Amino acid sequence: MRVLATVLVSFMLAAGSLPPLEVHVHRSGGALEVKLKLNAALPECISDALPSGAEVSVTYAVQVRRRRHLLWDPKIWDGNAVATVTFDPLTGRYRGELLLNDVIVASKEMTRATRAIEWLRSPPAFRLLLPRTKRALTLRARAIFSTGTTWLIFPSAQGTGWVRVRVTGAP
Repeated sequence: MRVLATVLVSFMLAAGSLPPLEVHVHRSGGALEVKLKLNAALPECISDALPSGAEVSVTYAVQVRRRRHLLWDPKIWDGNAVATVTFDPLTGRYRGELLLNDVIVASKEMTRATRAIEWLRSPPAFRLLLPRTKRALTLRARAIFSTGTTWLIFPSAQGTGWVRVRVTGAP
């Protein structure tokens, strides 16, 4: 009976747990304000590599699509937001950067490893400039921890699944 109760309690906790990736979007005019928060645990290799001085990053793939009319969802915007952290052993500080399609949009220096991991898990909000449209928009996002290949030809990625969010607000 105790085993059944333990299984039920753990199932209820898992059902009420947070999604692996939270996406918050606010639309104003021709721009979207996007805030991402990763609730899933980072792989141990990221935490282990952080104090070594190696650049550690989490890539957030983001797509904005408009409403489907025929067979496909036309992409309005497609890109990557990359949160990186590098430790400088001379100063003992961590440098965090947020790159949006290879352009630095935010940076910060931190003194604690916990703050650096928080930068990777919850980077600052960023703005996407879009063409004006009155159609309903959908934003898709996912977090990618590492990429590689299987048998040298098949791409593989370790991360979260895609999260879809309807964009609300006045166009």
